[in-house]
Amino acid sequence: MLKGLGDLGNLVKLQKEVKAVQKRIAGATREGTSPNGKVKAVMNGEFRIVKLSIDPDYLEGASAADIESMVIVAANGAVDAIREYSASEMKGLAGGMDLPGLGAFFK
Repeated sequence: MLKGLGDLGNLVKLQKEVKAVQKRIAGATREGTSPNGKVKAVMNGEFRIVKLSIDPDYLEGASAADIESMVIVAANGAVDAIREYSASEMKGLAGGMDLPGLGAFFK
């Protein structure tokens, strides 16, 4: 009579697991660094920059355009790192199943 309720229980469990993973991702941080190592950007799982550091010595010798370029590279590196982390966490949630489009969803 209520044959499908077992599947419903699995869906509820999966929903709780998804929420836990989303919370873990939101609290995670990843860093991107400029090629010269003078600029670092730290981003959280909600894609917000939570820290940006620029080497004071670099500020004195570099042009504004160079600094801006390095900030962009560092920030984009942080975006890439948090995307990779998010995709990895969500893939783990799928239990190794190869769900079409899941990896691309987080990129």
